Parts: sequence; C-alpha cells; structure tokens
Amino acid sequence: MTARNDPLATEIATDANFDAQRYLLCCGDLADPYRDGLDPWEHFDRHGRHEGRRQLAGGPAVPPADRSPGVTLCGIARNEGPYLLEWIAWHRLCGVEQIILYSNESDDGSDVLLARLGALGVIDYRPWPGVEGRSSQIAAYQDAIVRCATRWIAFLDLDEFLNLKRDATVDDFLAGLPADTSAVGINWRVFGSAGRLEKEPGLVTERFTRAAPLDHPSSRQIKTIAVAADICKVTAHRVRLMHGRGRYVDAAGAPLDPGRGFAPARHGHAQVNHYVLKSRAEFESKRARGSALRAVGDPTKFTHRDGGYFDDHDRNEEVDETILTRNARLHREIAVLGRLLDEPETNGG
Repeated sequence: MTARNDPLATEIATDANFDAQRYLLCCGDLADPYRDGLDPWEHFDRHGRHEGRRQLAGGPAVPPADRSPGVTLCGIARNEGPYLLEWIAWHRLCGVEQIILYSNESDDGSDVLLARLGALGVIDYRPWPGVEGRSSQIAAYQDAIVRCATRWIAFLDLDEFLNLKRDATVDDFLAGLPADTSAVGINWRVFGSAGRLEKEPGLVTERFTRAAPLDHPSSRQIKTIAVAADICKVTAHRVRLMHGRGRYVDAAGAPLDPGRGFAPARHGHAQVNHYVLKSRAEFESKRARGSALRAVGDPTKFTHRDGGYFDDHDRNEEVDETILTRNARLHREIAVLGRLLDEPETNGG
C-alpha cells in the first residue's frame, strides 16, 4: 500500500525506533492486553520484532516536553462546505491554538476553501483519502495525536461545538481541572431539527436552539480533550491513557470512568452542542455521504442513519441558547476569516 493511498504513515518497529505510544496506537489488538498489564516493550521484544509489527512513523512533530500548553482541535470533514467557517471561527473564539482538519474525499468544492485556509495559516489542512478496512476518522485522530504541537488535543466532529459555560477560553477551562488531569470527558447535548424541513439562511448555532432534556440518555455521551502524549488508544468519544499517567475527569473535575463513552450528565461547566440533524433536508444530505467513523467497505457506512435515526435524535423539548452569548463575536470572527479569504493570493500562498 503506497503512502499516496494511505496517508497514515507507519514504519516497521525496531530496537532503535521503538516508541510505546506509537506502537500501541498502531496495534489496536493490543489495547485490551495493555489495559490488563501487557508491557509494550516486552510484547515487541517477544513477538512484535518477529511479526514485523508497525508503529506510527516519524516520531512526534514536537517532543512532548517542548509542546506549547495549548489545545489542538482535530476534526474530519466530508462535504461540510456550508458549515466550515462557522465551526472554525467558533473554536478560534474558544481559544484553540491549532485546528487540524482532515478532508475525507469531499466533492462539494470545500477542499478549495480548506486549502486556502491552510495556506493562510488558519488551519492545518490535510487531505485524507479512505483506505479499505480502516476508519478514516480514527486514522486521522491517530495521525493528529503524534503530530500536534500542543500539550492537549480535542476531538470534535463538524456538527459539534464546544460550549464553555463559565470560562472565556478552553485554556481557562483546563486550568480549572485537577493538576494531574490527563483527559476530560465533556457531555453532549443533542439538538433537534426545531421542525425545520429545509436549509435556511443563518448559522447552525442560531437556527437550532431546541435540545434534548439534560436527563435524556444522549446527554450522557461524552467527547474528550486529552494530553496528547498520554493517549494509547482513541475512539470517537473517548481515549485510553498510558499506564501511570494522570486522571480521566468530567467537566467539573470529578473522577470519571469513560466506559464506552458515557458518563453522568453534568453540563454546568461545559457541554458539547451536538447538531446531529439540522433540518430534514440537511440530515438527508448527511446520511447520503456516509460516516467517516465506519471503515471503508463496512456495509453500514451508508445505512447506519436509516430507519428511525432521525426521529430518535429529533429532540426539541427544551430551549438552550447558552451558546449565543458569544454570537456577536462569532459573526465578527467569521467576517475576519472572510476578509482573509478575499485577500489576493501571493505566489507563495
């Protein structure tokens, strides 16, 4: 398999280059044995060397000790063109230091926009083709973990917005957690269609302000921000931590067992606004483009949102406008990005 067709760079693990984190991230079958006490070096020494086991290649872009104290936001996009500027602008307002956006074979023209934003230094833009049998989303997350230049890394989809309730920035939020925190799980709040059938003008955060009750089961789902160097496995909702690293906590700083990505619903400090549907027409477009989480070739990649998915997630019982407290600033930030995009490109841009 060539690097051109498989953007997740790996290398044969050797005595000289062995790295426990990159070995574990690449060898998903070792996640449970590692949790139960397996030593990565002993596995490599006894088995991996002879099996030709691989690890993520190249080493960290920046050694953990030299990384800035901020947050890298990682996301993967497929045909998200109408929503990109709002999502990017919002999270810049939240204070993320770097945004890595992986584009998974978009055909809506959004790669032109992302490439331009990349050239301007607004984001780190990475085209990310699918590979048979692999989840494009998880592969992108693995790539970002070892290549980010910040201490922390956050994983959010393009329909998810970090909503800080008490803090001005994500740095302030993280500073309020226990000093030995290695990962924080932040609860979802699922927003419904608000009865909208067609895509209408306006931002996503403005158009959809009706949500599931806080005690709804969906509110127990979490998304994670973690210390990049402490992660040995990543999924869409949670991470597993290297042995001997810090604690997994909830947004209030209480100890958390993330289990299968669920946690007690606590939304007082922060939540992730999950605009899983938007309007009915927008949902149908989302359903048709499939899921980057499902592996290429998985028969459910284009069918898992069929049937009762829309009705199950169309939760509109309560009004939640907490994200709108920064609405004026969001419009200004989108305008700033618009002006940058309107500037003439230079030969080097």
